[in-house]
Amino acid sequence: MDDQTDIKFLKQQEFNANIVKRLEELEDFKSQALIRLDQEIENRTKAFDKIDQIEEDLDIIDIKLERIDEILVIHRNQTDTQRKNHAELVKVWDEKVIPLIEGTHGKQE
Repeated sequence: MDDQTDIKFLKQQEFNANIVKRLEELEDFKSQALIRLDQEIENRTKAFDKIDQIEEDLDIIDIKLERIDEILVIHRNQTDTQRKNHAELVKVWDEKVIPLIEGTHGKQE
């Protein structure tokens, strides 16, 4: 009986050692999984921060584009006014100045 008790005891110790080994492996796996999860969370946080920064930059760009559009409208209006003024100056030149230079102003044909 003594040998059988020793064999049972040895088998129980081996079984216990295997359980301890498995528990240690599971603990290592859990630690690695937590590290990966922490890294994932950190990466996602960085990504969301970048997205927030991009959204802020886009808002600033939108504001600048609106300002540029306003400036273009002002310049377009100024250009239109200058065209009208030029047309009026050409008309005055053709109708008043040229006849004065040619000496035909006020003469009837």
